[in-house]
Parts: sequence; C-alpha cells; structure tokens
Amino acid sequence: MTERRLPFSLARGARSVVRSAAVAALLAAVSASGAGPGAARAQGTDPDRAGDTDPVAIAPWWFPVGERLEYSVTFGRLRLGEASLGVEAIDSVWSRPAYRVALEIEGGPPFYRLEDRQAGWVTPDPLASLRFDQKLHQGSYRRDRRFMLDPETQTFTRYDNVDGEYVRHEQDADVPMPDGALDDISFLYLLRLLPLEVGDRYVFERHFKESGNPVIMEVLRREEIRVPAGRFRTIVVRPIILTGGLFGDGGEAELYVSNDERRLIVRIKTIMKVGSVNLYLTGYEPGLGGPGIPAHGASAAADPPAPGEAP
Repeated sequence: MTERRLPFSLARGARSVVRSAAVAALLAAVSASGAGPGAARAQGTDPDRAGDTDPVAIAPWWFPVGERLEYSVTFGRLRLGEASLGVEAIDSVWSRPAYRVALEIEGGPPFYRLEDRQAGWVTPDPLASLRFDQKLHQGSYRRDRRFMLDPETQTFTRYDNVDGEYVRHEQDADVPMPDGALDDISFLYLLRLLPLEVGDRYVFERHFKESGNPVIMEVLRREEIRVPAGRFRTIVVRPIILTGGLFGDGGEAELYVSNDERRLIVRIKTIMKVGSVNLYLTGYEPGLGGPGIPAHGASAAADPPAPGEAP
C-alpha cells in the first residue's frame, strides 16, 4: 500500500482537503495540498521511494449551488430518519465569497430525537474554510456553536449561542490553525475531488483543530452496490480520524464513492461496538449550474451575521 503524506506548506494554488465525523456528528475527511491549478505534490513514504514526490491530480471545485444528495439513515435494521448534504448558496465571509455547504440529519425513534445541522463556508481558490456552524439536537443534548476561521492570522475563535446571542469563548479564542485549514463538512467535498487510487493511503494534517489531525484515508477496493437511488460502481475508502465518533479509530467505517465524474457519496457505513450505522443515497439533484466563485473572485452576497449577533 502506498502512503502519501501531503504537506500544507506548498506554493499557493489549488489546495485540497477532506475530512469526516458522522451521525450524531457525522462527516468524512480527506485533504490535499496543491502546487498548481488542480494539482498537488505528495511525498512518498514507501521505503523503496522515500523522499520522492509524485503528482496527485486534484480536480478544481465544480460543485454548483443547488447540488444536493439525500440519504436514509439506519441503525441496524432500525430506520432513524433522513439526511442531506448540499451546496446551499454563495455568501461572503471576511469580505470573501464562499460556498455554504451543509449536512443535515433529522429523525430518530420517539425517545431520542435527532436534529443536526452542520454548515461550513469554504473558498475554492485557494481552498480554505472561513466559518463553521454546529447546531446539534441529540436527545437531551444540545449544542449551538460557531467557529470563525481567520485565514489572515491563521487562527480560529469559537462562539457559543447563549440566549440567542453568540458569545466569544475565551478559552477557544485565537487558536492557531494550519494554513488552508478546513472544517468537517468541507472535507467531504474534497474527498470527491481526489484521484482515490486503490492501494493508496493518504495522511493529512489540515483540520482546523489540532486534535483532528492527522486524518488518514485508505483506498480499499472497487465494489458495485445497490442503494435506493440505484446501482453504482464505487470506490471504497476507509477514513480514520483522531477525534472519535463514527470515523474514529475505535470503529470500522467505509465510504462508498461513485466511480464516475460525479463522485457521489453513495453510502456511509460504520460498525461500532453498539451496532452498525448506515447512510444510503436515496436521491441526487445536480444543482443549478451557472456562475460560481471565480478564481480570486470579488465579493458575492451579503455577509452572514457577525460573531455576537443572532443568526
């Protein structure tokens, strides 16, 4: 198996990354750094080629506003509810245009209500996250947080929603983060842009929180599967991240990505001690097309609420 460790100190260009967390904090992760449009350099760590570099082709961002993937969520044979992953709009954060991408999960048995929304604001050129919101309702547990990621200072600050107002959390303020850092949701989109060659093992250190690094993605095999949305030829990837959850090293997770130009996340499968959680693709909307964010583009829509203001 070939291991590729991608540095994030490479020249400015197409940077790429992807990362994960899952149901009751569901996501998947991968990342890559670029040294030229649509490409990156990866350092080989195979003993026979230590010190060598080889090109890793990274496709440019192509996901249009309106693209939406819909899923059914199951726990064993129990149907928990529904989920969606989509590109909602182009907003402006830090006076920069950014795609707003979001993962939503809703459902659960009557005794355990699940209503999660996690949204990231990501610039495609160079790839970087500017803001990350978590609004989680899992049974009696609730969390409403906002992380503002400042690419100029390479720091992030957390804000907690207290009585409808986002209040700065001083113990999580001005925390250093890597250049080109991404949030959980944004990693999912970069996973879809990677070459994903069977046998490769990617090691990434681009999550905005230090505790989330490194992220490891192992490309296992090709497999044809059937889900409610149809039959797909897929590439199966195993994600491992240090923050735990469904994709932590204590569980066994697999992501099934369609082996075509769309790179749809067709299935998410996780086996843990308490049981198996699956997301199956039920529907896909390709999006509106039309103008996106140009390279180093100017501002787009109005800024979202500033830290300290209720959304």
